[in-house]
Amino acid sequence: MEVRGAGLDYIIGIRKAGETMTRSDNAGPLPVAVVVVSWNCSDYLADCLTSLRELDRPVREIIVVDNASTDGSAEIVREGFPEVRLIEAGDNLGFCRANNLGIAATHEPFVLVLNPDTRLRPGFLAGLLPAFEDPRVGIAAGKLLRFDERTLDSCGQMLARSRQPVDRGYGDADRGQYDTDAEVFGACGAAALYRRAMLESIADPGEAYFDEAFFAFYEDLDLAWRARRAGWKSVYRYRAVGLHARGGTSRRRGLSTRLAAMLGRSPEIRYHIVKNRYLTILRNDTMGAYVRNLPFIWGRDIATFVLLLAASPGVLWRLWRDRGVFAAARARRRLDTSFLRHEVDSGFSGRTRGRDGSDS
Repeated sequence: MEVRGAGLDYIIGIRKAGETMTRSDNAGPLPVAVVVVSWNCSDYLADCLTSLRELDRPVREIIVVDNASTDGSAEIVREGFPEVRLIEAGDNLGFCRANNLGIAATHEPFVLVLNPDTRLRPGFLAGLLPAFEDPRVGIAAGKLLRFDERTLDSCGQMLARSRQPVDRGYGDADRGQYDTDAEVFGACGAAALYRRAMLESIADPGEAYFDEAFFAFYEDLDLAWRARRAGWKSVYRYRAVGLHARGGTSRRRGLSTRLAAMLGRSPEIRYHIVKNRYLTILRNDTMGAYVRNLPFIWGRDIATFVLLLAASPGVLWRLWRDRGVFAAARARRRLDTSFLRHEVDSGFSGRTRGRDGSDS
């Protein structure tokens, strides 16, 4: 696999020279571009950008793409962070398209996609970048905690047999149980470090790294799955620590938790979650793996259908009306013929707990 760009040589050069990645080094900024998509996140944005200022080593590029916020988010960037390039989208483009715009506007060999409701500890990138010494690594995930700094949010992402994304450790107390580096399925999109060569190798036409049919939700799983099919690896590095203000730390399990999580969403979000689940499966799953996991997949699908029928029948109608997007996902899969495919089964054996704390 060919790896383009000078970033890998930069990292290996650091290791060969025996340098440590601390603020006292004079080696210059890290070859990383950070892309933050903001949409009415003024409560978090300044702290997120301040944490980037306080990294052990600065990064070369920071871009904020603002999706027409009405709470002053753009003004926070413009007035308080002159080192940040602000792109004002003029409309809410969604997470996927806005990130694509930001990534396309950068040039560094590594791209950190970062949610505005995150804060990185100073050594976050120092803990992640050495993973890319392995030329097969396309994605790196760190250890994300909630803002209480005791509860785990994500220690890398896995794929459940039900085809749900599973954030390892989600909602558990941090007792050091994930303090071991590991290979994972992908990275939570709240703080995911990508190799640009990987992004370019799987992009749709028009520099669409994230599938813009998704708008938001499931896009991190879809990108990781496409990268895996193309032969790239995803890894977790526990020394790279950040904080993420994801809502809720419920430890309840089972169907009631899943139903409560879905009922707590607006119909618009329910639509995107369900739509994107099927877009992900249609583009990435294989027939053999799908059949082997059929009871788990259909169990989740039936429960979701019953919930939507009872609480959001309009979402079902909209999914039927927009069914052309599913045919388009199959068409995009056919365009992926240049990728090296790997049949991917579940990332875990046995039962797993999903983002909502439920078994999958």
